[in-house]
Amino acid sequence: MLEFVYTLLGGFFTALPFVIAFLFALGLVFLVAGLFMSPLVGAAAVLLLFLVETAQVYLFGLKLGIVVYPQDLLFMPMALVALIRLMRPDAAVRLPKSLWMLTGVMAVAFLWGLVKNGTTAGVEFRSDFYFMTGIFYFSSFAWPRERVARLLGWLFTVVLLVMLVVWYRWLADAIGLDWVEPIWRYADVTGIALRVINSQQTWLLGLAVILLVYAMAVGNSLARWYFTLPLLALTVLVLQHRSVWVAAFLPALLAFFIVRQNQGKLASRMLVIVAVTAAIAGPLLATGKFSDATSSVADLAVRATSTTEGTFVGRVKGWDDLFKQWTGSGPRAWLVGDPYGSGFERTEAKGGKEVAHSPHNYYVQLLLRTGAVGLLAFLLFNVYLFRGAIRLAGGPHDKLTGYAMLGVVMSFALYNIPYSPTYTQGLFLGVILGLILQYQQKPVADEKPASGIGARPVASNAS
Repeated sequence: MLEFVYTLLGGFFTALPFVIAFLFALGLVFLVAGLFMSPLVGAAAVLLLFLVETAQVYLFGLKLGIVVYPQDLLFMPMALVALIRLMRPDAAVRLPKSLWMLTGVMAVAFLWGLVKNGTTAGVEFRSDFYFMTGIFYFSSFAWPRERVARLLGWLFTVVLLVMLVVWYRWLADAIGLDWVEPIWRYADVTGIALRVINSQQTWLLGLAVILLVYAMAVGNSLARWYFTLPLLALTVLVLQHRSVWVAAFLPALLAFFIVRQNQGKLASRMLVIVAVTAAIAGPLLATGKFSDATSSVADLAVRATSTTEGTFVGRVKGWDDLFKQWTGSGPRAWLVGDPYGSGFERTEAKGGKEVAHSPHNYYVQLLLRTGAVGLLAFLLFNVYLFRGAIRLAGGPHDKLTGYAMLGVVMSFALYNIPYSPTYTQGLFLGVILGLILQYQQKPVADEKPASGIGARPVASNAS
């Protein structure tokens, strides 16, 4: 009997790797099929991956000769589907030339980097690959009203869950809860209190703020989520990512100037939200139990405007050093940069030690990796998105108007000054590009007229 059990167990453990490999391959087949059938499959996968990464702090990697991360398992099939969809008649030519130019220069820099620098080039190229794949994939689909509504519903659900993660971590740090290992305390090297998620994750909360403010400016399309606005704004503020403050709050405030309709109504709604927030936060702050948090936020706000000290000053010094390296590197680097994996070595402003981390400025990073050609292409692509969003004005959908798209693109452009794009930004820029392509030559008239920058009647098409 025991021999039979041992034989059965031996067969089970022998077959287990093959079963796992088969299920993994089958899962990839279903993923590719789902990605091809609907962009909502890709959007759900991106948002779920983002939520898991936020909750886990660090995503695991599989060592298969090279380290494979969950993002690779999602964006490689997504890139394949995007390539297949681009083979449709006229699909590729509809995309802006600036995007193709940027993609071409990036591809050359990556392949050249593989030859020159090996796997280091792949490690550095990863984030750009995720970002660009998202843009190509999501822009290849039509985005009728129902798809946009479902995407935004999922977005705000994920945002609520992220806020719960943030609030739990604050509570755990405050009273010593040990239900979950507090690895978030070691993820941020700055040591700033209450900064329990990174800037990329905080940016998504800021994106929700922008969408809600622009929705309030044009109507009640996202009315059931308005209650989250003061919670979101306070959470973004207390997380103390100063660059995200600018990237989130500045585009939101510009809604007063961009959307010229219902300005009085928007102002009154914002005043009510501010009053409610003050009524809730005021008594809590008066207790004195949050003095450390308020002083930390105030201190960072002061340091953010300093021109003599702080991380921003150090970053600017690093940008200047890297720019000088680029100007002295010769005509080839001026045009197409140095390949991926070449490093970013420079001398740190404070302490004078050598550092090699990313420049903390995507525009500088692009200049170094893709030269003036790549940077110009990226800037022209941003201009294309700006102009397309302005043309859409109050259309094409009440839940995602051209005004809101303009706010998102502005936030993206501001975020890239101190950071690099994320895969979630590839999702939303891809949707915006898809809507611009979808409606740039198809003005229809079932939406109410809107007034504001570039305003003209634009409506949705459910195709």
